[in-house]
Amino acid sequence: MYLLRTSPASPFGWKVALAAAATGLADQLTIEPADVNNPLDSLLQQNPLGKIPTLITPEGQSLFDSRVIIEFLDAKAGGGVLIPKGDDRWGCYASRRWRMV
Repeated sequence: MYLLRTSPASPFGWKVALAAAATGLADQLTIEPADVNNPLDSLLQQNPLGKIPTLITPEGQSLFDSRVIIEFLDAKAGGGVLIPKGDDRWGCYASRRWRMV
């Protein structure tokens, strides 16, 4: 089981929870509230920076930053579910032409 430490009001925590649902991993995710204002909250042992959301893997690894967690969940789901694989990931950027005005 994966443990997601987040605040109920955190939009980044919601983003991770939705990504877990989209990848089919929501049933492997337990969400536990974290209180970043409480110095006794175990979040500081799980993530010394006290950042939310923090994902704790079954092996005890702590991942933080919603973008990193979402990329991790995508990889666990086989890749390409949320984040396109290979050159497709950059296709939307390559088609744009940026110029200075």
